[in-house]
Amino acid sequence: MNEPAQTRILVVEDMPALREHIVETLGELGSDIAIHSAGDGREALALIDASAQPYQLIVCDIIMPHLDGEALLGELRRRSYASSVIMLTALGQDDVIVRCLRLGACDYLIKPVGIDELIVACGNALQHLPLLNREIDVEYDPHGWFEISGQSDASVLYKYRKFLCLLDKFKIPEPAASEVRLALEELGRNAIEWGNKGDQLKKVKFGARVLPGKIIVSIEDEGDGFKHDTVPNPSLDPLAHIESRKDSGKRMGGYGIHLIKHLMDKLIYNAKGNRVVAIKYLDRERHESLSVQEA
Repeated sequence: MNEPAQTRILVVEDMPALREHIVETLGELGSDIAIHSAGDGREALALIDASAQPYQLIVCDIIMPHLDGEALLGELRRRSYASSVIMLTALGQDDVIVRCLRLGACDYLIKPVGIDELIVACGNALQHLPLLNREIDVEYDPHGWFEISGQSDASVLYKYRKFLCLLDKFKIPEPAASEVRLALEELGRNAIEWGNKGDQLKKVKFGARVLPGKIIVSIEDEGDGFKHDTVPNPSLDPLAHIESRKDSGKRMGGYGIHLIKHLMDKLIYNAKGNRVVAIKYLDRERHESLSVQEA
């Protein structure tokens, strides 16, 4: 029997103490992980060129001498290097973060990075493998709008979540922020799994806009669409719903649309049923008051 291939991680950081700290911390991910390190982008490329096996994950600082993280990321993207990349950045570098995400980075961490935060981010990247060589298109406006489109797999949804984190600076209150994230997660999975039926030749497009008093999000797939108002409510007979999904080979779930209707204040589908716009009002009481007045 062949032994499973060892997971390989490359840490690229020019500060020796921090580099050693990251390497030591990532050692907690498991004994079957090999961790190498480099002091800048040039050293990293030399290690990559000399390695017979690719690195599944690269954790890379942005500001470094000789060859910085953004330039290293660009070179790896040019090579279509199949790795997940997490960038380390200073607070307030949103423009650099966006450029790195456009180049294919799957995540970013703000320095100083906490141990738990680092382990969770690396664990997620290794589990979901949102690879650098996946094609993705990004439009971003720092005033509160972005749109992402890419092939139908979990990597584009993973990247979408990271762009949502950039919206945190708009101070979206809880529980609205968590409700929007949960709704988007379900809508995104539906678009990939049921809309495009997992066909990676088809694309999904995610958008979000933050306006005074509300958040507008949109999700579109290239599937055949569906009649959203004909989807049965699984809460009426949960056991029959579970058995039905098992018999049809579907994953557990199916509560998505009904859950989203409770999380978001308004859902608007196009005629085909392959595009939905969801609206969340941040001041629900004020919105309901204005609606009553208009009525």
